[in-house]
Amino acid sequence: MSVFYIKYVHIVAIAVAFALFFVKGIWVLQSYPDSQERWARAVPNIAYAVVAVSAVLMLLESPLKGWPGNWLTVKLVLVAVFAVLSVYLFRVARATIVKMLVWILALGVFLFVTTIAVLRDPIGILSVL
Repeated sequence: MSVFYIKYVHIVAIAVAFALFFVKGIWVLQSYPDSQERWARAVPNIAYAVVAVSAVLMLLESPLKGWPGNWLTVKLVLVAVFAVLSVYLFRVARATIVKMLVWILALGVFLFVTTIAVLRDPIGILSVL
């Protein structure tokens, strides 16, 4: 399978994961009962798994054959930060204001990771400001 198709799957999975996180965050903030349904907990995890598998496949299929650089290290660290924020938001946080702040912070981290990936620069959008 070519890197082009893997990258396309990766980008689509990221868009789906972002949309699901955004909607589920709104549901949690509004105490919507469907946010705790089994499908609402499982579907985002499937999207995250597709993102992870496609990322590994891209790295293995890459013509660079090695670690692409500092930007990928920063991206992976921030993806871990996003994961921790997500777990805190959906499982730990109780107060609505805390949930809102964590949700906004997680959205910011997600979008910053996207700029790092697009620009292939460890400081992302900050490099063009």
